[in-house]
Amino acid sequence: MNPIPKENILAASEGLKAIAHEIRLTVLCHLLQAPMTVSELLEATGAEQTNLSKHLSKMRLLGLVETEKQGNFIQYRIANPEWGDVINALKKIYCPD
Repeated sequence: MNPIPKENILAASEGLKAIAHEIRLTVLCHLLQAPMTVSELLEATGAEQTNLSKHLSKMRLLGLVETEKQGNFIQYRIANPEWGDVINALKKIYCPD
């Protein structure tokens, strides 16, 4: 088996650090179901608006989520579907049925 290149390990480490926050992880869990607006995410997460906005901005900057304008609203969705696999793996470990 070939060793994983160091730059790939570093990228994975940064990605895992990016989701290692309760609000960001909660947002990703909700976005697995469907794209959501900020209002919907506020209701779903129970976070304060300023705090949620800060995390959404960081998540966009890190490439975890992307946005799409839908009429007067902006919807957030997971930018890379592979993150869904990561979130689902975490659910299997920490939220078994």
